[in-house]
Amino acid sequence: MSSSILNNTAKMSAAGSGKTWDICHDALQAVRNNTKKVLILSFTNRSIESARNEIRKQNGGVLHPQIVAKTWYRFLLSDMIKPYQTGITNGKINHIKSVDFSEQFGQVNRNKAGSYARYITLGKNVRSNQASELAVLLNRLSNGMSIKRLEGIYSNIYFDEIQDLVGYDIDLLRLLMESTIAITCCGDSKQATFTTHVAKKNKRQTGKNIWLFFSELETKGLVQIERKLASRRFNRDICCFANAVYPIGDAITTIMEDVTEHDGVFLIDEVDVDIYSEYFCPQILRFDAHTRIVKPCLNFGACKGETFDRVLIYPNGKLNDFILKGKALDHPEKYYVGVTRPRYSIAFAMKKLPALLSKYEETVISIAGNEIRALKYQGITFPVAH
Repeated sequence: MSSSILNNTAKMSAAGSGKTWDICHDALQAVRNNTKKVLILSFTNRSIESARNEIRKQNGGVLHPQIVAKTWYRFLLSDMIKPYQTGITNGKINHIKSVDFSEQFGQVNRNKAGSYARYITLGKNVRSNQASELAVLLNRLSNGMSIKRLEGIYSNIYFDEIQDLVGYDIDLLRLLMESTIAITCCGDSKQATFTTHVAKKNKRQTGKNIWLFFSELETKGLVQIERKLASRRFNRDICCFANAVYPIGDAITTIMEDVTEHDGVFLIDEVDVDIYSEYFCPQILRFDAHTRIVKPCLNFGACKGETFDRVLIYPNGKLNDFILKGKALDHPEKYYVGVTRPRYSIAFAMKKLPALLSKYEETVISIAGNEIRALKYQGITFPVAH
C-alpha cells in the first residue's frame, strides 16, 4: 500500500480559530480538477450540519456534489462495514441494518473477539461500542480491501473534533494514515468533552492525550503536526480567563480586536441578573442539570461548537471554588468549552458577590440609568497574535 505521508496533517486548533472554515475551504480546493470525492467526518449531527452550512457559504449557496459530510458512525456503517459484512455474517449480504446505541455506556461485552455476537445484536444491528473494532476486523479479513475501496472513492478525508475518537477508532485512523488518501485531522484536546464510545484500548492516546498519538506518528514520518493557537472568536480578557481555566498545555492567543460597550469577564450578584440579562441578552449557560435554573439555558457540553456575543454562567460548586478560592479544576474540559463560547463578555451570576477578590477589580456596569456593582477579571495579558 503506497502512502500519502506527506499529505497527512494534524492541526491542533484553538477554540474559535476557524477550524470548520478551514476544513471546508480546503475541501473545496481539493475537489478542483479531481474526479474523486472528499469526505468530511465529525462525531455529532450538529457538527456535520455546521460543515454543510459552511460549504454552502463558500460555494455560492449550494453543496458541492463531490464533498460528502458524514457522522463517524454513518461512515463506519456505510463505508467500512456494510460493503464487507459477509466477513462476519457467514456470507450473508444486506444482513446488517444499522447501529445500535443502547449499549453505548456502561454495558460490558463478554463475547469473544471475532465472533458474530460480539459485533451484531439479535436485531442485526452493529453494537456501537464495537463498530470501529468490526471495521478494523473486516479490513483485515478482506486483506486490506476495505481501505483499498476507500482509496478508490476519496482523495481526501477531513476529521473534525478528532479528540472525540477512542479505542479502535485510533487503530482505524492509523490504517487511513498509511493509505494513499490525504488525511487531515483537526481538533482541540482541551475540548475533549465527548467520546464516540467507552473504550479501554488506546486510552493513553485519546481524548486530551490525542496529540501524544500524533506525536508518535510524526516521529515515524506519518503525519505533520500544525499548531493554530490563535482564536478569532473572543477578546483578550476572555482568552486570558480561558487559559486560567485550562492552564495545562499550549496557551491560546487571540487576533480578535473588536471593542463594544461591555467587554471582558465579570462577576455580578444574582439579584442583578434580570436587569443585566434584559439589557445585554446573554446566552445563559451551566455545567449540567444539577445547577437548577428557571431561565432557559444550555449545558456546557451542548454548546460545543457554538458562538454567542455574550454569555451568563451560573457556576456550579467547582467553578465557584475556582473563581473565589483559585482552586484548580481537576477536569477542566467542559468548563473550557463554556468560557470560550462568547465574543465579547462573560458574566458569572454569584450567590454573593465578594467585597474584594484577587485578580478582580471592582467596577460598575451602567445599564439604562441603573448601576450594577461588579468585579472584573484582570488576568495576565499577552501580546495579540498576528
